[in-house]
Amino acid sequence: MSGKPSHGLSYTPEYKAWQTLRLRCTVPTNPAYKDYGARGITVCDRWVDSVENFLADMGAKPSPAHELDRENNDKGYSPENCRWVTRKVNDRNRRSNRMVEYKGETQALVHWCERFGIRQDTAKKRLDAGWTPEKCFGTAAREKAANGQAKPLTHPCATCDAPTRGALCRVCENKARPARVNSAHEREIVARAASR
Repeated sequence: MSGKPSHGLSYTPEYKAWQTLRLRCTVPTNPAYKDYGARGITVCDRWVDSVENFLADMGAKPSPAHELDRENNDKGYSPENCRWVTRKVNDRNRRSNRMVEYKGETQALVHWCERFGIRQDTAKKRLDAGWTPEKCFGTAAREKAANGQAKPLTHPCATCDAPTRGALCRVCENKARPARVNSAHEREIVARAASR
């Protein structure tokens, strides 16, 4: 578009959304071009040179909290693929999201975490460790105290009655472990002692 615009929309949020989508898809020097235009994301012919057509198809933003979103991140900007959504919905529709299939439904990890009341970092670590989604979302996270610290030790140790969360306190647990012999010299000493 050249010359002075005559549409009177230059300072509206809809114009800003339209201008942003055009630049990221058509201008190689735009910082976002690598994630849009370079990936083959295009702007439909009806919108590429006409903010009026964009506004006619999309309508005004429902609220200042709404953003333009592409339902399918592998398709371009067009009336069939675009919608106004809140930031929360937009964030869950990013291609960088970790998608998890659970009970036949595929959703972003953050969706499942919110649904089952599990912190996202906890669920991510569990899945990275090889847990199945069923085990990950079906296992309650260790409770935290009000200040964010782990709950206090509540069970007596089976050996010394010290407070612990498990069957043994750390001291008794370490005593119960077999000693590790590292060097060849230490192994030789242990072998000699065992043969006496």
